[in-house]
Amino acid sequence: MTGNDLGDRISIGGAFGLLHYHDYRPTDDVDAWWEDAATEEDRQRVVSVISDALETVGTVRVRTWGDVVSIELVRGSKKVFSFQVAKRSARLRPSKPAPWIAVLLDSFSDLVANKMVALVERGAPRDFRDAYSLC
Repeated sequence: MTGNDLGDRISIGGAFGLLHYHDYRPTDDVDAWWEDAATEEDRQRVVSVISDALETVGTVRVRTWGDVVSIELVRGSKKVFSFQVAKRSARLRPSKPAPWIAVLLDSFSDLVANKMVALVERGAPRDFRDAYSLC
């Protein structure tokens, strides 16, 4: 995405984004948020770039529901990786450029807040692990 001038159209969040601040568990997915400046054309380009990159290593499936698009790498009948991007409803602090690549990264405050939302709304075992580790 960085070679396509799209790195400022999303902000990396979720466990992958949190790895920059706190490395405590592996993850098989990337969660991101659309930046307000991302046009529909930008969004289609981001999905296309990610899909094209993943197609070099397996079958790609793109699914959408609500305001989420999920680009999934499938091997056999099993999903082995996903890159999900959703519309953000609120933000505590502005995203900043990630130090390792030209893509935006959620603030630590936003990452923790989103983990708390996941714990309350989903309550999966990894959400409890995330909250425990962050505390």
